Formats: sequence, C-alpha cells, structure tokens
Amino acid sequence: MTYRLLALDLDGTTVAGGQQPTQHVIDAIEAAVAHGAHVVVATGRPYVSARRYAAALGLCTPVICFQGALVKECGGEERTLFAEGVPAEPFAEVVALAQAQQLELNIYTQDRIYRGPTAYSPEFYDLWFGGETRPVDSLVAAFDGLRGRADPVLKGLFISEETDGDRLTHDLQARVGDRMTVMRSHPLFVEVTSPNVSKGNALSVVADWYGVSRAETIAVGDSGNDVSMVAWAGLGVAVANATPDVLAVADWVAPAVTDEGVAAVIERFILNNGRA
Repeated sequence: MTYRLLALDLDGTTVAGGQQPTQHVIDAIEAAVAHGAHVVVATGRPYVSARRYAAALGLCTPVICFQGALVKECGGEERTLFAEGVPAEPFAEVVALAQAQQLELNIYTQDRIYRGPTAYSPEFYDLWFGGETRPVDSLVAAFDGLRGRADPVLKGLFISEETDGDRLTHDLQARVGDRMTVMRSHPLFVEVTSPNVSKGNALSVVADWYGVSRAETIAVGDSGNDVSMVAWAGLGVAVANATPDVLAVADWVAPAVTDEGVAAVIERFILNNGRA
C-alpha cells in the first residue's frame, strides 16, 4: 500500500511535553514529503500554536486544530476549510458551572483565549496554548458577549489537577450528555466541543481536499482525543506511550514519543511501503 496522507498528533506523539521536535523527526517528515506524502498536524492546540509547530516541522499544509473544530490552511490565503463552533445552550451551562465552582476554564475563539483567574504562569500558557490570552472578570459575561458573533467559540478547555480530571470528565458528561463532546486530552486538560467535532471528521475533510482515500491515510496519536482519527485512518497507529483507548483501536504500535516513534512510522510505512 502506498500511503499518501499522514496525520500527526503533536503532544505526546510527535513532540514530548510541549517541547520542539527532534531533528530526526523533522528529517523523517521531510523525507516523507519528498516521497510524495502529504503530512498534516492534527492537534487540540489553537491555530496560532498549531501553525507554529507545523512550521517547526517544516510543513505548510492545512492544520487540524481545536480537536478538529477548525481546519485551516497554514500559508497563502489561510483559507478555512472547516469550522464548527460550540452549541450555545449546553456550553452556557458548562460556563456557568465553571464560574459557580471556580473551575479554571478557557474559552477559545480562533485567535483569542478568554480566561478567569488562573493558578498557572504566562509561560505555561505560552508553552501549551500560544496566542493572545484575555483575562475576564466573568466567564459567563464573556461568553454572553461572544454568542452569535461571526468568529465562533470553538471549544472550552478546563485545566485541572491530574487526579481530578476523571471526576471532572464524568461530571461534565453527565451534565451535557450527547449535546457536546467531552474529552480528556491530557492529564491536566478536559475539553468540550461540538458533538460534530473530532479529529477523525476533520481528517476526512483534509483527505477529501487532497483527493486521498481513507485507505491511503495514516493517523498517529496517543490520547483519547486521537481515537477517532486513529480508528478512521486506513492505518491507525498508536505510539507506545498511548492511553489504552488509543492502543485498542490501533493497527500498529510505534515506539514511544521519547523514542521518536513518528520517525519509525514514516520509515516503515511511507519510505519502505510497510516492509520492516
């Protein structure tokens, strides 16, 4: 099989701990592109941050960001290929809950993060999120002001202690049911998006845009937010450090992110057509 499209999650898959990619991974991606493959970033990060990482990887292809709520060109006219905002009523409930319980919630539009009081430093925000951050006195008032605008709210992100993430995920799922998607994207992060949003759906948009079939697509990930695209791709790959739900749907397990698993995927399945 000749694979023509490769989708890479960032944190925990292509890069470790919010750091920059290694030279080996950069070189492997360059070789994949030279071999004729389209390589795209698929991340929960905002567009500004995703674009920065794509550039560090030597890419100028459309980026899947905000967990798939936005697919946008990385260069040229920066055209939006897909965008899906949060549903207003259930998200308003989430915002009210966060404010009432003094939970740390970030509200994302394409270019800006709105947040209440935070226990985290500006350096933490820049490392994980990038873009402009705007502190607000009231998350409820901030969301009320954003409702109905042309620039939609694309997602909400809770920052919680690692031990509280499972409880928060359960509580949010119980509250919104199937009206929103709730996902644990990182030990510190719980995210909420439109129920129509997933990296798998966004990857199908990119595949159609390139004229590439599902069978010709590889997706690589490590966390729950990657399950949909790993399951959708013709070849779904989990890195060895992936969570059990990703490992359960993967067709192949690559070395861990710290062992440059993305490079191993490229070398085996793109440069050598699946031969070990």
